[in-house]
Amino acid sequence: MNEAAASALQPLATVDPPPAVPALSQGLRDKFASGLIYNEGAWIFTEHVGQWAGVPASASAAIAEMGWQDLSSYEWNVNAFHLEDYAPVHVTSIDGQPQISRDDQVLLLRLGLVVADSVFDLIRASPERVPIRCVIGGAFDTCVVFRFH
Repeated sequence: MNEAAASALQPLATVDPPPAVPALSQGLRDKFASGLIYNEGAWIFTEHVGQWAGVPASASAAIAEMGWQDLSSYEWNVNAFHLEDYAPVHVTSIDGQPQISRDDQVLLLRLGLVVADSVFDLIRASPERVPIRCVIGGAFDTCVVFRFH
């Protein structure tokens, strides 16, 4: 986590109220209710199966066809989604570029932590206990993407 994100996620002083933890939207609850699927050694959101036209359903075939390096890059790409699509944030457009305020970016980072906890819960509940890495990436003021591999 970089310093700007860490700073944004912490209260400013010990007397500040703790930051609000966003609730999962119905869309995210549906995504987690669908669960994860194990595909040739890779974990992906069940909801994401077949989301990309032209990408084979098989992990090994998708890696070969898309030029991805390995199972981690397959998971990285297939599990990616924009958090702003699942949160009550205001997205404007300036010269065709989405713009999200700093406060909404912080809300999305906090939501990303809640999403990561939910992914960890899904993995803990599975028979295959594997280490995973969740990444919450903010692109300045344009979007916040969640991924895991």
